[in-house]
Amino acid sequence: MIQYILILFFAFSSFLTLQQTENTSTDYFAKERARVIRLAEEYVSEKPITVTAESSSRSAGGIHDFYSEGDYWWPDPSNPEGPYIQRDGLTNPDNFTAHREAMIRFSQISGALASAYLVTKEDKYVTALAPHLKAWFIDEATKMNPNLLYAQAIKGKVTGRGIGIIDTIQLMEVAKAIEAVENSGVISDLEIKQIKDWFSEYLNWITTHPYGIDERDHGNNHSVCWAMQAAVFAQFVGNQEVLDYCNEMYKTVLLPDQMATDGSFPQELKRTKPYGYSLFSLDAMATLCQVYVDDVENLFSYQTPDGKSLALGISFLYPFVENKDAWPYQKDVMYWDKWPVRHSFLLFGGDAYEEEEYLELWNLLDADFDTPEVIRNMPVRFPLLWISEETIQASGQSLANLSKENVAKFKAAGSVHYSDFGAKGDGKTDDMDAIATTHEFANEHDLKVKADDGASYYIGGKEQTAIIQTDTDFGTASFLIDDREVENRNAPVFLVSSSLKPYKLEGITSLKRNQKKIDITLPSSSLISVTNSNEMKYIRFGLNQNNGAPQTDIFLMDKDGNVDQDAPIIWDFDQITEITALPIDEKTLTITGGHFTTIANQEESKYNYYSRNISIQRSNVIVDFLEHHVTGEGDHGAPYNGFINISKAAFVTVKNTILTGHKTYSTIGAAGKPVTMGTYDIIVNRALNVSFINCSQTNNIDDSMYWGIMGSNYSKNLLFDTCILSRFDAHMGVANATIRNSTLGHMGINAIGTGTFTVENSTIRGRSLINLRSDYGSTWEGKLIIRDCTFIPNGGKTYSASLINGYNSGQHDFGYTCYMPEQIIIENLKIDDSNHPEDYQGPAIFGNFNSEKKNDSYIEKYPYVLTKEVNLKNVTTLSGKELRVSENEVMFKNVKVERK
Repeated sequence: MIQYILILFFAFSSFLTLQQTENTSTDYFAKERARVIRLAEEYVSEKPITVTAESSSRSAGGIHDFYSEGDYWWPDPSNPEGPYIQRDGLTNPDNFTAHREAMIRFSQISGALASAYLVTKEDKYVTALAPHLKAWFIDEATKMNPNLLYAQAIKGKVTGRGIGIIDTIQLMEVAKAIEAVENSGVISDLEIKQIKDWFSEYLNWITTHPYGIDERDHGNNHSVCWAMQAAVFAQFVGNQEVLDYCNEMYKTVLLPDQMATDGSFPQELKRTKPYGYSLFSLDAMATLCQVYVDDVENLFSYQTPDGKSLALGISFLYPFVENKDAWPYQKDVMYWDKWPVRHSFLLFGGDAYEEEEYLELWNLLDADFDTPEVIRNMPVRFPLLWISEETIQASGQSLANLSKENVAKFKAAGSVHYSDFGAKGDGKTDDMDAIATTHEFANEHDLKVKADDGASYYIGGKEQTAIIQTDTDFGTASFLIDDREVENRNAPVFLVSSSLKPYKLEGITSLKRNQKKIDITLPSSSLISVTNSNEMKYIRFGLNQNNGAPQTDIFLMDKDGNVDQDAPIIWDFDQITEITALPIDEKTLTITGGHFTTIANQEESKYNYYSRNISIQRSNVIVDFLEHHVTGEGDHGAPYNGFINISKAAFVTVKNTILTGHKTYSTIGAAGKPVTMGTYDIIVNRALNVSFINCSQTNNIDDSMYWGIMGSNYSKNLLFDTCILSRFDAHMGVANATIRNSTLGHMGINAIGTGTFTVENSTIRGRSLINLRSDYGSTWEGKLIIRDCTFIPNGGKTYSASLINGYNSGQHDFGYTCYMPEQIIIENLKIDDSNHPEDYQGPAIFGNFNSEKKNDSYIEKYPYVLTKEVNLKNVTTLSGKELRVSENEVMFKNVKVERK
């Protein structure tokens, strides 16, 4: 069954003389292989922590007894020292949870180490796992008693309950981990027998003790979880009687009694957390079915006489996992925003029913989560453990065997080539499988990737992304990216990513502009992304008008909570709906060389952006000596979201690189009128300290047939140095930007933002020296500095020049107060206005920002804050005409202009 989705998982390179199957579609386990090795490396040095490490004075048991307390039971306000009272769905944070946390930790470590062993066959992972197994199940001083007599206790009411048996669902993947490694030879047969004896005793307890019987017959998700773990443990120890019982229980009790005829779970829907519990119940049922997946008549195919089946349950819940906002029932009282994650019913059901969309969604959802409630209700966290050895062998040669025979060779060389994994490089064969596999292998073993000299790699339209986490030398190789027929236009060809996992920050509810320190400690310096979705900014004006975007900021913070003031917080956040830390990689990753050509898409000219690119989502990256060309552009086509797309990253440098502007197409904008579409070869989004050095483009920077090459949003500290490009652009705000030693073509400089914008020793050939984008209010809250520059208005075509241009009528709410630069400093500027109209009055400092403002009676509903001061020094014109303030003298009459 799982073989259906593991074709690529276990089918690798041509040097292994394996034949690739025709069904090599999406490799659903690519991320999982890298994930388990990463986690295993984190856990390989961890020491065991069992129930004996901590105890509670409220427990009626001994040091070896597992103890937990009812989650939803709280002190009675009217009798604080008396028996607890129930508040369903609301977890008491003061409960004793140390044993539960230790068991979850044990499960997590076991799952990661055993999965890494399956992938690599390296004994070190089993060696690291063995002490944990011995501590929990064998060693007299630290082992846990094989029962849950004191689980889910309630102060003043009961010392334990059968309902507490649900806590040991965390031991399922421990059992699966032992199955995965028991034949490794690292753990002795005697020790394996002792561990299985422990599980046999525990299985006997939950199937015979009154607590076990109560849990079995409890109803709702508790009964399902009893059957699920009983079946897993029975399979592990070889108890066929219990396996048969759980199989029959699913058919005659669980499915008929708990599922409605529409596939829902009525007993979960009536609870205070109906969404989370519905997901949990369906996961448990699917996992129970997975235990019997190799049976001739397995549970996935079973259906009750009235049509209830696991397939029905998945078809009911799947739409609400794909789009949670469509959930028609009550929202959960807690943790609503933490679901969904990577649910096992999508994987097991997707495979059993050959539903590609289930598998695709499973692969997209989060595999790692840090909310205790989610972790507790997601016992299947390591899917590789649920795949039989027989299936693995039937699926072909594994990466484990590859690594065993060849890793030493590659490590000695320090690198791998695409040809090592079957890439032809003939310009015809689609080499994307081999390219992705090469990087996957390199990531796992920290090896450099090298393209084969002179090779030409064809990359077709299949949805597949090569993950780059190590230095990569594309060298003299060519890459032909065919966008004419693609499965997913949003899937990058290469994703430069970090092995460091982003994580949510808890307890930060507000932020202040220019705040210097946040009361939090981080493991390391991180990029912080913050959003308030309840407040909209950048409410766009004009032909592409919209309702704005959530208030967003991004900044750097060290491990002690100090905010980098070179990239300060630019907004006051009265609320925060999401705040995420993205750890900064200390080691620089370098990408060099490569000649890339995109065969352009042939879609209709609509805003369906293509992102078949190199997406950089890692900090500390250098891109050097790369070329990108575009061919095949016709009379229409969809726009591009940057061939080099830098997002959620800091300290990225692109240098000695040649790019290509894309052909400009027209479409109908949001206002229902024709507009030209922005299409880019460079995109910077939510990124800090990004530099472009000695970069140029293949087409003429003054050719208006091609759109401006660069766009950016929510970024800070951007630099162009020694570049020849058609455009610098900041859509939704840049904080601080510098252009020096550069030439900018027909679309010039377009920006809004804050801080200091410096242009020095550069030539600007746009219609204005700097255009403050009118669609976002022509706002720059800060300073403009222009030094030692040449301005050639409109590329030397006949034109009436102004230095600073924009438009703001004061009648539109952009979601913020709009400012013109408070101070403008212009020194040593040469204006080549020799080609001017006959009635030319001379260049102006400011264009006409509001032609309707003709006298002081004009009322601005949303006042536009004007420049206070302009400092001019050594500004010359080839026309010989003096620099004026503006043709709109009324608007700028109070601006102080100082000339030297």
